[in-house]
Amino acid sequence: PITPEDYSWNYQADLSAKMLQKQFGFELTEAENLFDGTKAEPVATDWASKGYNVIIGQGIQYQDMFNKIAPQFPKTVFVCVDCFGGKGNVYNVWWYMADAAYLMGMLAGNMTKTNKIGLIGGGRAESIWAGHEAFKRGVRQVNKQATFLESWMAFSWADVAGAKKAGEQMADQGVDFIFSSGDGIDVGVRQVAKEKNIQCTDVYADAAHLDPDHIAQSIVVRWDIAYLTAIADYVRGDYNNKWLQADLFSGMVSLGAFGNAVPQATQTWLLSQQTALRMGVSLPFTLDPSCFDNADQPQCKV
Repeated sequence: PITPEDYSWNYQADLSAKMLQKQFGFELTEAENLFDGTKAEPVATDWASKGYNVIIGQGIQYQDMFNKIAPQFPKTVFVCVDCFGGKGNVYNVWWYMADAAYLMGMLAGNMTKTNKIGLIGGGRAESIWAGHEAFKRGVRQVNKQATFLESWMAFSWADVAGAKKAGEQMADQGVDFIFSSGDGIDVGVRQVAKEKNIQCTDVYADAAHLDPDHIAQSIVVRWDIAYLTAIADYVRGDYNNKWLQADLFSGMVSLGAFGNAVPQATQTWLLSQQTALRMGVSLPFTLDPSCFDNADQPQCKV
């Protein structure tokens, strides 16, 4: 959707594809700044027409476009990341943010001193919404006094400036920890955290080393595992109607390095919580999918 310079969603996708290219030697072509399916369709159609075996769309915004063109190219597998509605040779990789976001919430609930916590998102896709809701429940698990300010960007995941402005407004209202959910949103929030001397988290890439005094933790996603699984299925000829889930249990998701502000005892405790979820312990809540469209229902309140 944008470029690898975000050190987030796009960076991790680029890194994962190039890791596999180095290992297996296949031809790799990348296109950037294709924000939506309309922009991406001529590129994907051109590649498929030229006989590309695997085409990866890094985002749910490509799902409808892939479903439209995939039947024309049955010998190509279209890998749709953060998608669940792909059909036939559109290969679904569902991004399940909730379990790792829940851990981030427990971290934030432990670290906040003002009991005011912010959440900033890009596009309000169902997977990202679930991550935000799970984060809030993680906070509540350890800190009943915390309150939330939440903002979604009008210009979606590429809105660095909007995320920074929203973060500044939150910090001015006393927020001292901000959870952001990827891409350019992470970039803007990292800038705010440094300038306002507050804590934040990142998603997708292991980012704490970028600013260890202000980035408390990252959710790291191994897209290379998903890509390799899809490629292997393609080689076997077994790629129709497939679905993967990227989460802690699958090993595709993990906690990254901790920032300097996270006490050692908190680090040890949070890693033990990660181990429990990986061993199959269930989250202590259920997210009602109907809350995505109707958050005013009683069961949707945090």
